Amino acid sequence: MLSYDPHDPRWLVDGVPFDHLARIRAEQPVCPTPTGARYLSRYADVEAALKDVDTFRADLGVLSGLGGVEEVPDEQLYLSEIDEPRHGQIRRLFNATFGPHRIAAEADFVEQTCHRLVDDLVAHPPGDLHAGYALPIPGLVMAHIMGLEPEAATHFMAWSGDGRIMQRPCTPGVGDAHEPHRWFAEVLAARRADPDPPDDVFARLAGAEVEGEPLTDTEILTQLQFMVQAGVHTTRGLLTHLAGRLVAEPELFAQLRHDRALVPTFVEESLRHDAPVQRTSRRCTHAVEFAGEHFDTLDWVEMGIASANRDEAVYDDPDAFRLDRPEPRRHLAFGAGPHVCPGAALARLEGTVSVQVLLDRCRSLDAVAGATYPPVPGNLGHAPIPAVLVEDT
Repeated sequence: MLSYDPHDPRWLVDGVPFDHLARIRAEQPVCPTPTGARYLSRYADVEAALKDVDTFRADLGVLSGLGGVEEVPDEQLYLSEIDEPRHGQIRRLFNATFGPHRIAAEADFVEQTCHRLVDDLVAHPPGDLHAGYALPIPGLVMAHIMGLEPEAATHFMAWSGDGRIMQRPCTPGVGDAHEPHRWFAEVLAARRADPDPPDDVFARLAGAEVEGEPLTDTEILTQLQFMVQAGVHTTRGLLTHLAGRLVAEPELFAQLRHDRALVPTFVEESLRHDAPVQRTSRRCTHAVEFAGEHFDTLDWVEMGIASANRDEAVYDDPDAFRLDRPEPRRHLAFGAGPHVCPGAALARLEGTVSVQVLLDRCRSLDAVAGATYPPVPGNLGHAPIPAVLVEDT
């Protein structure tokens, strides 16, 4: 019998074993894991399970340090974990900040941020595309969208780097000293004390009613933390994938520089081929027959996004990175169904603009011999390549 451990820390350094996942898809598409969960490996099964939110409920307990054992208070459930119809009502509050109509207005700020970071890299060679470009962009953009000072991005990146952004106050050993909650609580209190507070995400959450009741402070703080999880912690993975590939494949860099219309497709193929979120966890709300197997209530199910996005039944030559795929957006990097990532439009914008600016400003991206990067925490199977930036004259 085959087995697979999607939580194995080796994959952070060695890369996801896609050859083994291909064998799993062929021989045992619902694969056992050492934790007792079962890993769904085929696109059709992962997509169907992600869409069936009534049966497969999101549970990020493993990622938040709870191990799926302790009960998470309702107030501390992240957006993706909240059941309908409450999920949809809170999601509308997210859409007021992260919907495509709102995100389009951020394009100028994203572009200005990218140019400023390139200026800094060129002024202090060799330029580090990882720490000096791809990683800072999501935090700076999120701070701007939230109506915060740029210094907030420093906190976002620190929490993302050491995993605190994934923890909840109820996590054992964390308690009331949980820094993201405490920090956001101070900002929320300052907003409430302001006689003329800005119309920002804090005001929208604080002034909202869901099912006829205002959100509690804990709910507000939890959803603010989730915004950083979804908008910083994962997007930095996408941007490092994009920058790393431009360095590793000079021919691709030249192709995109010649034909800018390919940039959105480049972003989508990166999302498919190097999905920033390689898997996510669900728990069964009731007993169900699915994908030829029986699942009991509370059984853990791992959604194998990494495997599904390379399913031979869906993609020709799935392990190849190609810009000629007929449906470039056909992937599960943002999930699927009613709980699809609310920040998808923002991630696509940041990815597209970050690449466009590099194409505008640089005539080549050259790897630094012997230099290595640590893996991006929380994003499996990617180690970006260092680069020297060469500015066009």
